[in-house]
Amino acid sequence: MTAPSFMKTTPVPVSKQRLYNGRKLQVWEGKVRLSDIVGWVDNPRIDIAKKLHQDKVGQRELTQDEILEIMKGDSDFKLKELRDDILKNGLREPLTLSFTGKLLDGNRRFFAMRYALEGLPVTNPNRLDLETVETYVLAADVSEEEEGNVLVEENFSPSLKLQWPDYVKAQEVIRLKAKGLSESDIATRLNWTTSKVKETIKISTIIEDFEAFAVSPVDEEDRTNSGLGLGEQQAKALASANYQFFNEAQKSFFNPLNADVDFKMQFFRWIAMDKFGSFPEVRIAHKAYMDPEASAIISKDEPGAAKAAKAALDYNERVVKNADEASGRIGSFVIFLKQLKADEIKSLPKEARESLVEALELISRMSKAVET
Repeated sequence: MTAPSFMKTTPVPVSKQRLYNGRKLQVWEGKVRLSDIVGWVDNPRIDIAKKLHQDKVGQRELTQDEILEIMKGDSDFKLKELRDDILKNGLREPLTLSFTGKLLDGNRRFFAMRYALEGLPVTNPNRLDLETVETYVLAADVSEEEEGNVLVEENFSPSLKLQWPDYVKAQEVIRLKAKGLSESDIATRLNWTTSKVKETIKISTIIEDFEAFAVSPVDEEDRTNSGLGLGEQQAKALASANYQFFNEAQKSFFNPLNADVDFKMQFFRWIAMDKFGSFPEVRIAHKAYMDPEASAIISKDEPGAAKAAKAALDYNERVVKNADEASGRIGSFVIFLKQLKADEIKSLPKEARESLVEALELISRMSKAVET
């Protein structure tokens, strides 16, 4: 059985079973480029708003951009709120697609992600988190009738299950591991992938260190290297509340966290001080620690310090990229000039030759000034 061609190959799509309206269906779990998905323009949820718009523009098929504008302008869709939540926390629930790429569930989430991308500059590093999306894609042999079951389950049936918090799930994984179960056995028991079990174990090792740090007594003479002096349950509650931030740490800088004790303690202290307001801010924690300017910014005792540190890092990174790009363009232009023959230069308009001479003289003067 082969995954659909529009799914990304990294990470490798995983085949699994999901229950929809009492029927077990085979699905592929993996990532798809948002640009490869077409929003469901015939979704009943947007039917009234769509028809009102068609009354104005004529009875024709509306574009994806028009549907987005309709949803942005209708307060009932609450698209801005969903967009803001996705920018802060990422996509909480995957989209569901047919094997041919038809969007069966998650239309509002899809357009909210497009809305989010619309407001992000091309140079913004957070675009990468939004340009691909987690999905469930039905297997090739799923019939139209079974696709209908998916629509019923996802759009009509309320979810009555109150899931365990991620922290509690992680504790269960550690309990099973302590009982001697292998990672693959735990994955089978919990209906997870083995990779998810491994990630959860890595997150748990970070949390164990954090809790040990949090319950360590405060050293009034050396607060930089002291613990937080919390009770055991206080430490666990704080770890549980910040579980997803520890998850981001596991993804972004697990090895540096284990290799550098000073950084680990500083990161734990930032967690306890509620420095981070979003996942992207957590992701730059190690870079901020290693960068003197960003480290000084994030260490300030003021709201938004981590956000400001991230902005400083992003700006400096763009400056470096722009400098590299400029160097590359200059190199290409120099090669072009050296390859010009006398008759080719002669054939240039006089204004072009004069502009070139003027530019080269200016660059020569500026270069000498910089060296001086």
